[in-house]
Amino acid sequence: MRALRTALLAALALALASAPATAGDGTPPPGTKPPAGRMNFVGCPVIRDTAEVPCWLAEYQGELYYIGIQNDITATFHPPQLKHRALVEGMVSKKPRICGGIVLEPVNVSVIPEVDTRCNKILPAQGYRIDNAPRGTGPASRGMQAASDPNPPPPAPPPPPPAPPFAPRDVAVRFGFDGLYMNFHNFKIVQDTAAYVRASGARKIRIEGHRGATLLSNGRTLVETAGLARQRADKVAEALRGLGVAPASLEVAASEVIETPDGVADFERRRVRIVVTP
Repeated sequence: MRALRTALLAALALALASAPATAGDGTPPPGTKPPAGRMNFVGCPVIRDTAEVPCWLAEYQGELYYIGIQNDITATFHPPQLKHRALVEGMVSKKPRICGGIVLEPVNVSVIPEVDTRCNKILPAQGYRIDNAPRGTGPASRGMQAASDPNPPPPAPPPPPPAPPFAPRDVAVRFGFDGLYMNFHNFKIVQDTAAYVRASGARKIRIEGHRGATLLSNGRTLVETAGLARQRADKVAEALRGLGVAPASLEVAASEVIETPDGVADFERRRVRIVVTP
């Protein structure tokens, strides 16, 4: 009964998120779909247990799509989670199938927060391999360096500090759908911005949160939760303060306006914009 109740709650949450947005929320005209070659869907992630590194697939309408391999936190691809559905936004590649799945590249993957115990499939390798994986199995001690390397190279020197002349800087920190999690690459953007603020002596840093919507391949629209824009802005502001940026220099704002999704660049609109004025 508990599993059934969880599934029903998850389905209800998706239905509410997928409902047409009210006027002014950027809902595309009825019948609008992403352009040919784009695949945007919510489906269960699947692990293919290959020997080198596990590969991640996503299941949608009876088809498997390859989305990436399990790697460490420095990798560009951040994997989904079992027992959660995933929003997959990608371009169908002409590459041959990998791990039995149609290759989506580039691809963005977001974990749907609600638990869905139906999404718990692990497939055997069945002869599939991941050749030339950037790291071996097990924890990596230094970024992409394979843990099995007996002679790892020395760590890269730190980048030089920002130097004048200092110009205004405008950067974006992006988030997964309905999410607040900052992965390695997003937090690095925040770190670099804090270093620039300290070096330039900037006295004004505007932090503006945004939420967005995603146009799915089936014509439905997913709209992020109201209030999320402000939560994202507050999270980035908190991180900057923790990195030594003076609280008095921060101007925190949020926009509830949702740009009309096009099924191509929707992931770019789930963001916090940071504008640094030296």
